[in-house]
Amino acid sequence: MKKVNWLHLPQHAYYWIILLCVNSALFIFLAWVAYPKEFKALVLAMLIFTIVTILIGVVVTWKKQRKNQHIFYQFLKDPSLEKEAQLSQTLGNAYIEVVHALANELRRLQDEAQEAKHQSLEYKTFIESWVHEIKTPLSLLHFVLQNRKDEMSSLVYQRLDHANITIHDYVERILFFAKLQAVHVDYSLKKVSIFECFEDVLLELQSLLEEQQVGVHTEIKDIPVVSDERALHFILIQLLVNAIKYRNVDSESFIRIETGFEHAKDSYYIKVADNGLGVLQSDLPFIFDKGFTGDTNNQKQSTGMGLFLVKKLCDDLQIEMDVESEYMHGFTMKLLFPKV
Repeated sequence: MKKVNWLHLPQHAYYWIILLCVNSALFIFLAWVAYPKEFKALVLAMLIFTIVTILIGVVVTWKKQRKNQHIFYQFLKDPSLEKEAQLSQTLGNAYIEVVHALANELRRLQDEAQEAKHQSLEYKTFIESWVHEIKTPLSLLHFVLQNRKDEMSSLVYQRLDHANITIHDYVERILFFAKLQAVHVDYSLKKVSIFECFEDVLLELQSLLEEQQVGVHTEIKDIPVVSDERALHFILIQLLVNAIKYRNVDSESFIRIETGFEHAKDSYYIKVADNGLGVLQSDLPFIFDKGFTGDTNNQKQSTGMGLFLVKKLCDDLQIEMDVESEYMHGFTMKLLFPKV
């Protein structure tokens, strides 16, 4: 409940205070005329009476406003018939229709909000169950591709594996997006082996890297990082997929991965740099915005959700992000992990 401002109390009753002062002034004048000998004592008594009357009025007004505010805020939280009747009784008969109209509008908005919340929960549950269901045929596809690799041409295998990786990437984005909409997200924080994490990520993207002819240079030290392994895996996948997607086809493409300790920030870091298209300096402040796609043809084809999800996860996991870009010459993302 909002506190009552004492300074505003006299403003609400200034006309009564003025009338009281005028009334007192009149009686002081009459006392001066009728009782000149007792004038000083009468004036003192009248001034004390006036001040005490004003103070009593302020206290009564304060208590009444406090009570009214309490009833009003209770009504806003729960615009039931009972609370509506309490507010109407407090404000008086002149406000019964106004309070009734306000209560009906609040009850309608509450019903709509409850319905929207229910629909949102149903949608989230459907998306999460759909993601888990679609993973089964995707895993089967991956299994078939790995075991029937020799039965298909290299080109067909690469194209199918590329499609498999892309679908898997989009499915993971949907899952993390639905997860991040929850009020509370559970993370499993533990010491993560960065070396093993990159091994899994590079193995998962191996065929995509080969198909797109992107080389990877690594200088990975197994730095002690405490994080959510699955979320970190997703973040690294997004950074590498972006580096592959926005490679510069006019030059020999490469990605450089480096880990280490940055003394200036007293943090461990993972750096993913490429020599791809990069991002315009004017676009850098917006690359983490939901739906931002940039100006190049490749960027316009993206959903603009990858880096948005990466930023959300990094914020949740207390991972600082440093971005550098030189348009048409490269893009660098550095993840800084707190020393634990």
